[in-house]
Amino acid sequence: MHRGSLITTRMPVFLLVLGAGSLLAQPSACVTSATPPIVRAEGLTERIGDILLTCTGTPGNTINANITIGLNTNLTNRISSGTTLTGVVFTIDSGAGPQPVLTQPLLFNLDTLAYYGVAMTFSPQGQVNLDIAGIRANATQIPVGTQIRASISVNNAGLALTFSQVTVGTPQHGLYVSYGAALVCAQYGSPLPDTITFTNLMAQGTALANTRVTEGFGDAFQPLSGWSNFNADSGERILVRYSGFPDDARLFIPDVIAGSDAVQPTSGGGFGLPVSGGVYAPGAGGSLLLARVSGANSSGAGGSPVYVPGAIGSGPVSFDSVSEIAVVNGTAYAVYEVVDANPAAIESAQYPTFLGLLPDGGRNATITSEEDFFAPSSSVGVATTSDPLPRFAAVTALPDCAIVGDCDPTPPKLASDTSSLQFTEQAGAQYQVVNVAISNSGGGAMPWVASVSYNAGGSGWLSISPSQGFGNGTLQTVALPHTLAPGTYTGTLTINAGPVAGVLTIPATLTITAPPAPAIGSVLNGASFLPEPVVPGSITTVMGSGFGGANVSATFNNLAATILFGNDTQLNLVVPAGLAAQASGQLVVTAGGASSAPTTVAVAPFEPGIFSGGIVNQDGSVNSASNGAAPGSIIALWATGLSGTGTITGNIGGEDIAVPYYAGPAPGFIGVQQVNLMVPTDLAPGSTQVYVCGASPSNGAGASKVCSIPAPLSVK
Repeated sequence: MHRGSLITTRMPVFLLVLGAGSLLAQPSACVTSATPPIVRAEGLTERIGDILLTCTGTPGNTINANITIGLNTNLTNRISSGTTLTGVVFTIDSGAGPQPVLTQPLLFNLDTLAYYGVAMTFSPQGQVNLDIAGIRANATQIPVGTQIRASISVNNAGLALTFSQVTVGTPQHGLYVSYGAALVCAQYGSPLPDTITFTNLMAQGTALANTRVTEGFGDAFQPLSGWSNFNADSGERILVRYSGFPDDARLFIPDVIAGSDAVQPTSGGGFGLPVSGGVYAPGAGGSLLLARVSGANSSGAGGSPVYVPGAIGSGPVSFDSVSEIAVVNGTAYAVYEVVDANPAAIESAQYPTFLGLLPDGGRNATITSEEDFFAPSSSVGVATTSDPLPRFAAVTALPDCAIVGDCDPTPPKLASDTSSLQFTEQAGAQYQVVNVAISNSGGGAMPWVASVSYNAGGSGWLSISPSQGFGNGTLQTVALPHTLAPGTYTGTLTINAGPVAGVLTIPATLTITAPPAPAIGSVLNGASFLPEPVVPGSITTVMGSGFGGANVSATFNNLAATILFGNDTQLNLVVPAGLAAQASGQLVVTAGGASSAPTTVAVAPFEPGIFSGGIVNQDGSVNSASNGAAPGSIIALWATGLSGTGTITGNIGGEDIAVPYYAGPAPGFIGVQQVNLMVPTDLAPGSTQVYVCGASPSNGAGASKVCSIPAPLSVK
């Protein structure tokens, strides 16, 4: 048998079992984050913010892991086959730009998706970035103003997560409505012109009812091309339901509605606007435009808009056409789709509904009603194979006059209990959080937007969430020192609630202090974690404090060690081979430009230790109480402290093994040695022990033999 032939492609399974304590490679860490949008509280399929994992680890190393994302509400992407979700885009950037992950997301349960077997390869700089976009969620299960949260977990014990739970959306009401005087079906009827157009209906004096719809926050109304409608069937739609009409009533609505920021908004003369069919000009910033959907069903799904905006800069277009909608059993419905909008503004649109009715002296006067909802409307709040995207619950809209500002004489007033933000952290620290309370001390509606600006010296160190809101809320600010040097950094948090409610500017200061000088506490065998002499070419663990600064290094007698893993209290390193001729060495750890006091350590050619979980059966599986090795089979042990010159032996169940099948470096793992031993054929099934020994060449007084502490071995 060729020495070392027992290393198989199943070795990564062993490494994942060991985790950070295994010391075989630098454990990886990921900072999770998201930019949570405001989502429609009426939405059953709201697109949540992209989930980002910014990871660092061993350059060139590949980690295979299962990634699970659980929400505090149902997932509502479509299912293509079985439990495979569609519409989710997962990319990994290992330094060459984002690359698609071909592994498909599986719906683990109603609120959880999972990616199995994701391969993450760290760039030459030790970085890899993961971006998971296009997840849809049921916002109706989350109270308005609270947060949709995502919990991210990875089954790889060697992959640490910062912020394992992130905010991915904040539900707010997206649709507000105001109704003018209701249509009354009376004895005298309502005349229609010979040629039915918007202009002629107004000139004829046909009865009408004015309706105004307003978005609850910027970008609540989005066309199909909008961010939230990624992989959707349509843009946001508005379903108008009418009831209480006699069967001989005829209803007419505009084919196209120009919104509040158009060249001339559509209006039937209500809510303070002049009568107009509307004039619209396509522009780079967008302006609200609604088009009637022909062929839509009664829930607002299907069909297509009757008008599509022209190219940007193509000039103004005037609208005058109207269409009749059928009245069946006293009810009727119409559907409009957002075909253009300005995502940076809160927009409104109003439209008249015209009533044609013949005079009838025997008719009893009836007052009709109208309701507006986001559409398509649905009650399906889980992932399905064919239900429309987007879709919404039929939630009764609140009055919009508080947003438009024509119903409350008391203006809104922006206020906060925070006058300044002060952060103090050590260099290399993770993060620090301060919550800023935002309130409306006046009346009316108060949408607001938050932003951060920086002074000279450093930027990007203050993260805010959410970046926009409505009325009272909490703004989370997170200071992220990253790799900033010690010093003082300043910036400004600006909360803008518009010219009426006002603007708050809150100064922010981040003071980064130098970390304390490193201090060495103990020097341990890298596998057994026992205080033992160091072995050149093997792994040693150094425990102490102050190891988390920048540019961490360690030396023995001024010879540089190779650091495999480090945090503020622990370093796993490979002792330099050049120390082999020494009986002792002076260990010094340097971090952030400061060095520890020298610590004297003993040096030995052998001081073996077997890694926990480091015994592998002949089939490549990890030996355990439920997975024993067969008598006569070959087991592989992963150890450290056997890198000296001399003889390596083993012992299983009290039987010495003078000549291992293989004893030497573990291929591909610096500082790790592999010893292959045959399990004695006469060994009884059950639990026994195994250990390995190293002996230096005889110097005239006999070889010096040193053995590891025994490790448990299961025999079947």
